[in-house]
Amino acid sequence: MACRYFNSLQSECFPICFHSDVNMVISAPTGSGKTVLFELCILRLLSRFISAGGIFIHEKGSLKTIYIAPSKALVQEKLRDWNKKFGSLGINCLELTGDSESYTPRNILEADIILTTPEKFDAVSRYGIESGGLSFFSDIALLLIDEVHLLNDPRGAALEAIVSRIKIVSGNPKLKSNPLAQVRFLAVSATIPNIEDLAKWLEVPDQGIKRFGEEMRPVKLTTKVFGYARAKNDFLFEKRLQNYIFDILMQYSRGKSALVFCSTRKGAQEAAQRLSQIVMTFGQSNPFIKNREQQDRLREASLSCSDKQMQSYILYGVGYHNGGLCLKDRNIVEGLFLKGDIQVLCTTNTLAHGINLPAHTVVIKSTQHFNKEKCLYMEYDRSTILQIIEEGVAEW
Repeated sequence: MACRYFNSLQSECFPICFHSDVNMVISAPTGSGKTVLFELCILRLLSRFISAGGIFIHEKGSLKTIYIAPSKALVQEKLRDWNKKFGSLGINCLELTGDSESYTPRNILEADIILTTPEKFDAVSRYGIESGGLSFFSDIALLLIDEVHLLNDPRGAALEAIVSRIKIVSGNPKLKSNPLAQVRFLAVSATIPNIEDLAKWLEVPDQGIKRFGEEMRPVKLTTKVFGYARAKNDFLFEKRLQNYIFDILMQYSRGKSALVFCSTRKGAQEAAQRLSQIVMTFGQSNPFIKNREQQDRLREASLSCSDKQMQSYILYGVGYHNGGLCLKDRNIVEGLFLKGDIQVLCTTNTLAHGINLPAHTVVIKSTQHFNKEKCLYMEYDRSTILQIIEEGVAEW
């Protein structure tokens, strides 16, 4: 249910977001209301279309907002939300991801809000500049960066390239009278260790730097760390950890929803498979199935799922989520988890980038991930661990 009032974070940021055009960088716990700040900046931009008589005069694509998020799922979630909120105003939202290949140059030119991933927008914007087409860039007035801590990720190079490109092109004398010349940046994250360095890069004045601590967290976190004996090698250790997940869930999730984060897509599938195998032996007393109605809904959803493995796991109240699933299957699994029909969702850490799938319990199967470039297992950095925990329980 939507709140009728701004919380203290939103109230403090409101004057800067809505009554100024200064760049901003904001660090605050997940679930504290940062998305509203994006929307306030969008409304500030749209207010330029309001005539003296209060009439909304909209020229398609003349002032563009670019929203950048690290995952397709997060982009699609925001797209659904903003289509509902801004659609009645005639605002055109466009998705640019690997799942949306049907767009045309005209679609891009007419879009008011472009929602995209760093890799996709890097490719689209690079092509436009190399072909000499500055018209696409010239209408960009607002750049919204969600989960900006991605800069510290191996994928952060694409995001860095986008911001640097926009900053350079905005200084083009030919565009002095275009919106891009005064482009505004707003970057947010729950985990920014060096907010001052980021603010300097984005040319954020002191009043635009906002850092909020644990007092803004809507749900308090309790963290527990479990250690297990090593195996002969890292691969076998990863496999062994799957055997402990069920007991941990039984001890701490207490029949409520749980996310199990795994380092690879295959690991998420194998964890879901192992949990399904365990609860299969329980017969009618499966702890993940509460009643016959839930079981019937899971059977129906299983028939709609195109992934064969997922079809069988869903029946036991278990699912997995990763970038390899088709859009339809991802939507099915997310919907079932939000309704509580799937109680345990095994996933990769891409789900930790702001997607609204809150859970009572978050299990990080291992503190290591496999680095393909170096061909060895490496420890997650502290910010990644914090981000995974943040996203899971933020809105429970």
